[in-house]
Amino acid sequence: MSKRIDEVDKYYKPIKKLDELNNILFWASVVLSLAVFYENKITLIGWHEWSSVLFIVVVAVHLLLSLYLEFLLVPLADGKRRKQLLSNSFGIPLTSEKTQEYYNNPLVPSVARLGANLLENLLFTKSISSRMASKERTKVLLYFVIWVLALSWRSTELGLAVIITQTLFSSEILALWVRIELLRHQSEVLYNELYNSFLHKINLENPNGVATSIDALLAYETSKAMTRVRLSTSIFTELNPTLTVEWNKIRKLLGIDNEPRE
Repeated sequence: MSKRIDEVDKYYKPIKKLDELNNILFWASVVLSLAVFYENKITLIGWHEWSSVLFIVVVAVHLLLSLYLEFLLVPLADGKRRKQLLSNSFGIPLTSEKTQEYYNNPLVPSVARLGANLLENLLFTKSISSRMASKERTKVLLYFVIWVLALSWRSTELGLAVIITQTLFSSEILALWVRIELLRHQSEVLYNELYNSFLHKINLENPNGVATSIDALLAYETSKAMTRVRLSTSIFTELNPTLTVEWNKIRKLLGIDNEPRE
């Protein structure tokens, strides 16, 4: 069996590390906002002079790092992945990065191979985002309970309630969950539509089939760009063996293992 190679992954590794750092900075800003709010009760020498400055610095670094990821590193990595998808689908070297055993179907370079590659991508995306959404629902529910209890507790100070509310409705918690749910839903819809195209033996090489594949590709890339969700590497590693077996079954069921239809 040939070894799996994915040279495009090198563009995603720094994104993962900076994402982890940015998450730490977010929670550090939450802790510091609480510390600033209660600074009169903290007796640490010099804290009053530095607490607000430290909070501003952490928030500013978090913002700059978020912009760096969103507008530079992520588009670069996604662009490389998109070019590699097209290179594999049509046998044209749009990028020097190589992959092996990343897309798994025996179709010759063609629009049909593009559709099969995209179907495999959507299978993984919908499965991983579904698991991510399930975990985020639990987290959001926990934060929501804390938020309700804080607002219901009469002795809760207004400033503390504002901080908790701001944290819950931030892009790192509630908004992230919504984006993951959107990606999960849209990838499931696109998967089902493309699956039916293969199931009903639609000729992907005629104008209707070409339009169907390109439309699915554009919708998929638009969904990723709109939601800005980075799929969990740990969940991918966990699900990969099961999803690979499932994909092999789907290939045989839909006849993707056969040569493209004339």
